[in-house]
Amino acid sequence: MSQISQAIATRQSEIAQLQSEIETLQSAAGIMGGGETAPAPTPKRQKAPSQPKTQATPQPTRKRRAMTAAQKAAVSKRMKAFWAKRKKASAPAPASPPKPAATKKRTRKPWSAAAKKAMSKRIKASWAKRRKARG
Repeated sequence: MSQISQAIATRQSEIAQLQSEIETLQSAAGIMGGGETAPAPTPKRQKAPSQPKTQATPQPTRKRRAMTAAQKAAVSKRMKAFWAKRKKASAPAPASPPKPAATKKRTRKPWSAAAKKAMSKRIKASWAKRRKARG
């Protein structure tokens, strides 16, 4: 049996002995007092004494150390290298020759006044529906 187990067993036997002594004293007190009193129940676990409630003071938070300019530059250099490496690794190999740069940019056809008015009406109805659903 380990030392801890022995210590636990010893304490448990002491507790049992003290409980029997308490019961004996309570019965003796009942006889002396003229009436019989029931032994007080012994709690399995004692509650911790309640502390008076006081205003909790906030714990001071740790402040971060500011980086020096040299440290910032070093981090910047490392991150630029990191992202360059990632970009290089994820870039797909060109499958076909690049398109000529002189391609015409696609532009949308401008909206007519009627189309703008219809879109405005649909958006306003949508927002009114959301407001109504919200309450």
